[in-house]
Amino acid sequence: MKRYLLLILLCVCSMCRMMAQDMISGKVVDENRNPLPYVSVVLQHVQDSSYVCGVTSDTEGVFRLPVQPDREYALLVSYIGYTTVRKTCKAGNLGTIMMKKDALMLEEVNVIASRIRHNANGYTVNLRSSDIVKGKQSADALAFLPGITKEDNSYKINGLPVSEIYVDGIKLANMDELKNLPADMIERVKVNYLAGSNQNAALTGGTIDISLRQPPQGGYYGSLSGGATFYPDYGFSNENVGGVIRYRYKNLNVYDNLSLNFNQQEETADQTVWNQSTDLRTQIDEETKYRGHNINNRLSLTQQINGNHSLGASYYVATNRLKASSLTIGSQENAIRPAIESKDNYLDQEATLKHTAKLSRRGTTLDITGDYFNRQSDNRTGYSYGDNTSDVSEDESSLDMYKLSVDVTDPRSQKLVWKYGASVHYIVSDYHPAIGVSNQTDRFQTSQTATTTKGLTPLAYVSAMGQIWKINYSIGVNWQLNEIKYKTSDDGIESSDTQWGINPTVQLMMPLDKKGEYMLMLNYKRTLDDIPYAAISSTVRWSDPYNYTVGNPDLKAPTADMLIAGASLFRNLLNLTAVYSHTKDNIYWETRQSPGASDVFYTIPVNLPSADFYGTGAELNLNPVKPWRMKASGRLEIHPEDITLNGVYYGKTRLRQYYAIYNTFAFNHGWGGMLNLICEPTFKTYDRTYHTIYNIGGQVYKTMCKDKLQLTFMFNALGDRRKYDRYANGNKVTYDFTTPVQYVGVSLIWRFSGGKQVNVNAIESGSQNFKEIKDVIR
Repeated sequence: MKRYLLLILLCVCSMCRMMAQDMISGKVVDENRNPLPYVSVVLQHVQDSSYVCGVTSDTEGVFRLPVQPDREYALLVSYIGYTTVRKTCKAGNLGTIMMKKDALMLEEVNVIASRIRHNANGYTVNLRSSDIVKGKQSADALAFLPGITKEDNSYKINGLPVSEIYVDGIKLANMDELKNLPADMIERVKVNYLAGSNQNAALTGGTIDISLRQPPQGGYYGSLSGGATFYPDYGFSNENVGGVIRYRYKNLNVYDNLSLNFNQQEETADQTVWNQSTDLRTQIDEETKYRGHNINNRLSLTQQINGNHSLGASYYVATNRLKASSLTIGSQENAIRPAIESKDNYLDQEATLKHTAKLSRRGTTLDITGDYFNRQSDNRTGYSYGDNTSDVSEDESSLDMYKLSVDVTDPRSQKLVWKYGASVHYIVSDYHPAIGVSNQTDRFQTSQTATTTKGLTPLAYVSAMGQIWKINYSIGVNWQLNEIKYKTSDDGIESSDTQWGINPTVQLMMPLDKKGEYMLMLNYKRTLDDIPYAAISSTVRWSDPYNYTVGNPDLKAPTADMLIAGASLFRNLLNLTAVYSHTKDNIYWETRQSPGASDVFYTIPVNLPSADFYGTGAELNLNPVKPWRMKASGRLEIHPEDITLNGVYYGKTRLRQYYAIYNTFAFNHGWGGMLNLICEPTFKTYDRTYHTIYNIGGQVYKTMCKDKLQLTFMFNALGDRRKYDRYANGNKVTYDFTTPVQYVGVSLIWRFSGGKQVNVNAIESGSQNFKEIKDVIR
């Protein structure tokens, strides 16, 4: 018996010895001893050069690889633009590894495909010294990346709207932060095709994570910029000034992004109401003027307490003041000239605090994040219709959002990383209209009901990421509950609704060859949308004297199942994608005729029982000649319809197409430019028809003073703006934006850098989304 026990004990000890793992670690720097982040570090077996494991260095240039003790490995350290470092090593700290620039490689490295590394979630692209960032702001450069398109000033990945964009872990609140950021400050971009299980299940699209480069030769860098745009029809608008700085002092990291924008935009439009039963047509001309300004600032601080702990804080503030006046006149003689004048003000504030701790040698980390977002807004609108008749409405609203999350990342082996955590999200939204304001006509409907909306969303998740055979995988699941309460203050009536779901996410990627030139990917995700707090309020918003929108307190949060398949061929020279989505309770803005005035129409959000969507896309990335890079993409969507809206049955299959060609040019002596073409042919969806739009525009730039000063001329040469039809109660309402698309603009950017180089971790901040659910056209 003792012999058996001794044998078992020896076997257990042997197994423990076999399973024991140690670490190979080190730090990668350049010739100036600046840390190099995101460097590829790969271990191979010495005997046959077979792959063991690999990582990329973190923002400090540090890497750690789990290995078996007392074994010898071949280490390969590689980075775009640098000579590959090869050495033999065993478990332990390798100290500092210096990489030298490869001058020949830097000249030939401008093929975007060679800079991309794929994984199960998407891809990471290194943009250091790339042509696509030269002379551009980040808002323009992103559209040149595989799978990304920029449509109506928002981004899509494989045809799905981007859910979130981060810069150095800081979630952007609006696009002004990207417009302020020169693209040549970008080190790399990580593109996730779908939001992960650790994120809110409402995030249907992917995410973009931008990491800025390390300050060259110092501890700070940034830019100052200013510009304006000239429109032939009404003069200057979109004047802007701004600046961004990234600064390090000892263990403190400071990031600030500030912008000030002025708006003097003017719009003209034609509106036609055709009563199809009487064949009566009413022609209305509209002119709208906007005057206003907004200020946005993001300040982020990160303190590296020691090697295992860091504390980050971020504060974002944005204020907007806008005056709008809309004057309309009918085509008939002595037609009434109704008008609307409004003043809108809002103030957004967001504060984030995050603590990050490393819990073990193998890299286990704990993140605890608290976030608070507040929006205060007020509106005053005056309405006039004919002589001596007018209405006035005033209202105030507030939104408070609180979020607390705890996340753990736990590497278990060379090929398996677990992530798990939980969060809770609480929302309070109040709307208070002013009572007793002037009302001399019943034409302009306004809300007189004060409301309060409360929502609670707890979430828990677990996910695993690793590799089995040749397949890279990321699999996770989350549980989310949406509880919403809606109360009208006048009568105290309260309604509530609760939804919950278990939402899996599966992402797979498999290379088809050893060089990584061909690969396949497959993604699936189930989503449960956010509480639609922004669309259930009783708020009435008039866009002109003939159109308004109103909320719907009976809305439910949509759910969806999405499937994405794709192939990358010839090292991203050709990318193919296919998408399928099935949505339940999808929110659609239905058009209705106002009961109080036959020539007034309004839109209201409604839940559709179900909706299917099929899509396919192709993308070609070319470098025809050295100064010229081109990306051409096309997308076809198929939308079957089977529903009755406002008494009308819609049962056809609709097609929607989108085409884009992006061109960038980088010549000698600091000259360069960009020329983009987009086209979206006419398509129909339920009670709406959207007519063809196209646009041709770009920019020409010149850098001077050793690339520190840049002068850019922007232009829009040709195009046709949106025209769309809506159908309601036997009426066809056509709205045509007639303001010419042509404009010219100028901007001046000054880049600066200096100081002593010290490197610390970046801290993610801004964890909540303020999402306005609104009619996309009006």
